[in-house]
Amino acid sequence: MREKLIYILILGVLLNSCDFTSADEYYNQAFEYEEKGDLKKAIELLDKSIEKQSNFRPALLNRGYYKTELGNLNGGIIDYKKILEFDSDNTLALYNIGINYQELEKPKKAIEYFTKALNTSGALASFTNSYGGTMSLRSNIDFDPLDNDNDFEVHKCEIQFSRGVNYFFNKEYNKAITDFENSIKANYNKASSHFFLGGIYLEMDNLNNACENFTLSANLGELNAKEKLKEYCEE
Repeated sequence: MREKLIYILILGVLLNSCDFTSADEYYNQAFEYEEKGDLKKAIELLDKSIEKQSNFRPALLNRGYYKTELGNLNGGIIDYKKILEFDSDNTLALYNIGINYQELEKPKKAIEYFTKALNTSGALASFTNSYGGTMSLRSNIDFDPLDNDNDFEVHKCEIQFSRGVNYFFNKEYNKAITDFENSIKANYNKASSHFFLGGIYLEMDNLNNACENFTLSANLGELNAKEKLKEYCEE
């Protein structure tokens, strides 16, 4: 009887120490806490998911995003870079690193990662369709419901716009012009792209092009462009 009791106690300890929850289950539970606005708890659950499966890209990506939302920009970068350790051409991870460096006011580092993102297969070529919207060309379709390659794709025009912003801040104006013009061609962020182009041409003392772009931006609803028109373009 005593031996049986010891066996039961040992078995109970072993069962309590075992975690039978899968990485996917922890990942899904984290979503529930995200919806409640409890990102710290969501991160705790993603920690457990990643402990179960260290190369689980969605868990690493979301944990990086949650950290970023909580103001831990460097922590977000670390998680995105963990993805790159085994998936070096992950477009979204590269893009998100660029965004975080932009927020950290490090335009050179941001440009570096946006450029890397543009050179991946997950950077989708975009063009304007007949209805004025943006379409993309996808070379492969992945049907994995959780760790899906298609979930890590980013439109080229979105990356180019973000890189253009950082070229602007880094005073690389000709490169910024090219990126914003490509963004406009793809019908992405046209109002903001024209606004930045107006600012660039102001810096280049080209008032005619500056006013032309501020006008286009203002016509698309950019309020700041209207202020620039009053300041620089109206006599």
